Amino acid sequence: MSNLKERSNGETPVLYRQPFNDFSGRTVVNNIENVNYIKKSKMRFWYNNQTEAYGTHWHNAMEIIIPIEETYNVIINEKSFSIKENEILFIPCGATHSICAHEFGSRFIYLIDISLFYNLSDFQILSPLFVQPSLFSKDSHPYIYGTIYSIFMEMNEIYFSGDMFWEFSIYSLLMQIFTAIGTNQFKKITTNIQPSKKTKYYEKFSDLLYYIDTHYNENLTLEAMADLAGFSKYYFSRLFKQYTNYTFYNYLCYKRIQASQALLSTNISVTEIAFQTGFNNLSTFCRTFKKYVNCSPTEYRNTCLSSH
Repeated sequence: MSNLKERSNGETPVLYRQPFNDFSGRTVVNNIENVNYIKKSKMRFWYNNQTEAYGTHWHNAMEIIIPIEETYNVIINEKSFSIKENEILFIPCGATHSICAHEFGSRFIYLIDISLFYNLSDFQILSPLFVQPSLFSKDSHPYIYGTIYSIFMEMNEIYFSGDMFWEFSIYSLLMQIFTAIGTNQFKKITTNIQPSKKTKYYEKFSDLLYYIDTHYNENLTLEAMADLAGFSKYYFSRLFKQYTNYTFYNYLCYKRIQASQALLSTNISVTEIAFQTGFNNLSTFCRTFKKYVNCSPTEYRNTCLSSH
């Protein structure tokens, strides 16, 4: 780390220059960034020491930021984060965010398409942890922070070397990070549970989240989901909030809005999309959509069309 701590002079160290000469710059249309991944891949890493700000934008990639010199200020969905040196910030896919300008400093920035994980059953129970921004530090996650940080540094070595099968290697390391995060979170809610029952809790949560993902457009109730999981309504509510950081109904709304975003890129009417994704009327859908996405469904559709 000593070579990283030297104050940036505006030039990218040779060690951290892009391994392939295919980067043509950032493309942002109506706040949507078309991520300039490395050719034939779904990721792009930077050693970033630029001083300009990045205005409000969003993209479908997961973004991770690790400052290595000075702090870095990021606003995500109108919430401000001040990331200290060596802390790790995960920005969810699709989250609206902006980055403040700095006179000096450097950081690693990772943009990764994680859609290939979506069909994995284990990702069903992991995905709620990345609905909101997550900041990892020695204090907030003492048991796994060191492991996660070390893996990201290993990912840097692989990426910037441009060696064979670098993309495979990085995705395998990312799966290790996700596994560590999911295991640590699940241990928190099963601390006082007998070891023999922890696997059953995992299976129940996995089945429940899969059920929500595949039945979000139905009239799901807290009572019915608690009964499906085999818990009382109050115990279920506490466990769900403790694990996902969402109430059941807020998480259900999030899944519905997430589904509606995909449909808004089609020719289906906004009214039909509202009913297809489980909303009882158009006004409730529009109000909820704006709460989660910071724009109306029509504005979102127009932006997507402009981007394409």
